[in-house]
Amino acid sequence: MTEYSATDQPRADEPQDGRPDAETAPTYTDPDFASRYGVKGGMSRTRKITLGVAGICVLAGVAGYIGWNEAHPEVQATVISFTTSGNSATVRFEVDKPANEMLECTLEAEDVKGEVIGTVNVPVLDKGTAKLDQQTTISATGTPNTVIVANCVKA
Repeated sequence: MTEYSATDQPRADEPQDGRPDAETAPTYTDPDFASRYGVKGGMSRTRKITLGVAGICVLAGVAGYIGWNEAHPEVQATVISFTTSGNSATVRFEVDKPANEMLECTLEAEDVKGEVIGTVNVPVLDKGTAKLDQQTTISATGTPNTVIVANCVKA
């Protein structure tokens, strides 16, 4: 075992691992430490709360805007009825759109498994009408079980 002289022995108030005590170590709030190293205090509680509330308001506004636009789209297309005969389907659908726009709608025929077996692009050219009924026939590779309006885009 190694013997230590009085100068090699740790002080009684110093921890054995050689690091200063938490009570005697300088902290960021210690004025001497802050003046020596230029450490600034963090944000005030009021500023943190204000920024948090502003952030929540912005997120709520964005979510509300997206939700409103998804619930009230400019263009809505609905299949009113369809009849199947063999490998085709005759579809009657309604398009609700702004009166000054011309659209092209894509209709899809699906089989029992939900797989697309036929598509057709139908131009909706009546520029002066906001609500329009149209009828078209979709050719398919099998017997259609259902028909959907996949999308409508500006022509």
